[in-house]
Amino acid sequence: MKSRTLFFLLAGLFCGTSEADIKTASGAEPAASKTDFIRFVENDQGASLQTAIASYVSPTGVIVDLIGAVHIADKKYFDALNLRFKSYDAVLYELVGRPIEQRTEMKVADGNAKLQWLGQMQETMRKKLALESQLQCIDYKAPNFVHADMSTEGFLDTQKDKKENFLTLWMKAAIASSVTADPDKEEPSMVEFLAVLMREDNASELKLMVGREFDRVENLMAGIESGDGTVIIGERNRHALEVLKKQIDAGKKQLAVFYGAAHFPDMEQRLLKQGYKLQKTEWLTAWDLPNEE
Repeated sequence: MKSRTLFFLLAGLFCGTSEADIKTASGAEPAASKTDFIRFVENDQGASLQTAIASYVSPTGVIVDLIGAVHIADKKYFDALNLRFKSYDAVLYELVGRPIEQRTEMKVADGNAKLQWLGQMQETMRKKLALESQLQCIDYKAPNFVHADMSTEGFLDTQKDKKENFLTLWMKAAIASSVTADPDKEEPSMVEFLAVLMREDNASELKLMVGREFDRVENLMAGIESGDGTVIIGERNRHALEVLKKQIDAGKKQLAVFYGAAHFPDMEQRLLKQGYKLQKTEWLTAWDLPNEE
């Protein structure tokens, strides 16, 4: 298994899907995203995984910030987000399942057995990478937080209607991988990844391996989302923007959408079609990987 298929799974754990700037397997050209929402930066000082905050304004003057996230990161990253969230009239948040106020504890997919493997994998990777969990660090009980995701039942029912499951997504990933593969770049294999994963004190090496894959995974995920899209990205984005419209209709003027960073190329296209204009982009560091002396 090539790493792009492997990291398709990892990308879902960290941030969802990403940028639409490739040709699909059928040769059709998806709409190109104008903005990058996640990047891995390497320089003489070290490396860092960064996510974007892209700000848009509507024809009526409403401000909407798309605040990207990775689901495990340094605590200071989540602290910075919590501080920023206080400035919005409403923060629309991503979390399949029931709203926070209806839960007794924070879990991925609200305890549904069919999706709990995601939470288990996130927790495994959190420990291996020596990072913190978004679910534990973000203040979801803040009064301006608004649930903007599908219920677990709605998510699973929509997947059933679209005949979408792990196998079909894996097959789309394999096809997209063959289209997007760069013959000039050597990609780590599943065996290499597992070898690093099993070693003790491997956080720095694993961060470097995973971080480098984020740039490559963007094109792969665009191929997966092409055509009639997926429930994981397209349908949940549609739902989120319906909630956004209701908040704007209720008089909110400055709003944030807090979703996995790779949801945003598709969401950006939806906003642009509604007349929104990109104003600026800022970057936050999700994790640092300084060079060892």
